[in-house]
Amino acid sequence: MLINPTWPSKLFFVLLTSAVLGAAGIGRAQVRTVTQQPYPTGGNSVAVVWNVPYVSGGGPQQQLDLYVPTEHKNEPLIVYVHGGGWEHGDKMGDSWNPDNLQLLWDGYAMASINYRLAGPAAVWPVQIQDCKAALRWLRAHAEQYGYDPNRIGVIGESAGGHLVAMLGVTNGDKAFDVGENLNVSSEVTCVVDLFGVSDFTLPMPALVTNLKALFGGPPSERPELARSASPVNYVHASQPPMLVVHGTADKLVPYLQAEVLVEAMEKAGAPFYFHSVVGGGHNPYFGLTYNAGANDFDAGGGGIGLFEDRAVEPLIFGFFRHYLWAGRKDTFTGLGSSPVPGPRDH
Repeated sequence: MLINPTWPSKLFFVLLTSAVLGAAGIGRAQVRTVTQQPYPTGGNSVAVVWNVPYVSGGGPQQQLDLYVPTEHKNEPLIVYVHGGGWEHGDKMGDSWNPDNLQLLWDGYAMASINYRLAGPAAVWPVQIQDCKAALRWLRAHAEQYGYDPNRIGVIGESAGGHLVAMLGVTNGDKAFDVGENLNVSSEVTCVVDLFGVSDFTLPMPALVTNLKALFGGPPSERPELARSASPVNYVHASQPPMLVVHGTADKLVPYLQAEVLVEAMEKAGAPFYFHSVVGGGHNPYFGLTYNAGANDFDAGGGGIGLFEDRAVEPLIFGFFRHYLWAGRKDTFTGLGSSPVPGPRDH
């Protein structure tokens, strides 16, 4: 890798070729084809910086990774928030998934963030506080790294879907902004919520252990925290546009979670687009079934992977193009929306 002396010492140039993907543990056979030509041709280089602390003295759970295309400056930034039931997961574990790679290859800058995982020393709301701290850091350092601080979208799955939904519905609300870089905003332009929780007062039997860790006890015994963590309680008309995707056969985060969020946004007049995946489970690529005896999840059941619905990926890419790249103010209406160019169409 070539070090560019004009960037911070941890920053490297990476050519996104199959060789680099293989070094990252992802070979061509593992990367799901999203478009006719998902692999970049020529020298499409990306500046990559890993393990950047977004708070002073923060450990690995308060770090982020940043990927910035070098061919063009001032591109939109998409921030990925990982899932894992609030107790597990890592920014690198999912940041190389095929869809994030596709967005990177399309020319967006991307960041993948960690946040403090739930446990006795990290109960709600530290998770959303960390996400907002990461956004403030990213906005404060936009000029240094060369992306647009005024065009920031967020995407997350499961627990990450819940957290990005919270980022959206609390846009402009300073209640969860604590710590550093408070002179800049944690606001986002648009949100993609993939099968996230929206109301913690509703039953979720497969997540009992996770919720105890998140709140320091069952939601029924921590009602104020449960309400505080529920995006449905913050919905308002001026929130950023949100794309919600949820499977009807989700056994972990019930489909009802999407329905109540969509109903609240509809009543409030908030901008949103909802896509229901019939038979979809709790994973983009394969279904998951909760095994109560093993207190774990079994792959292969619990519905199909959401991306088996061939509309899902184009919806995500179209949604980001609509609001981030084109900067449109009209409501995204799905695959029938007027197509707009993306970053690679300079």
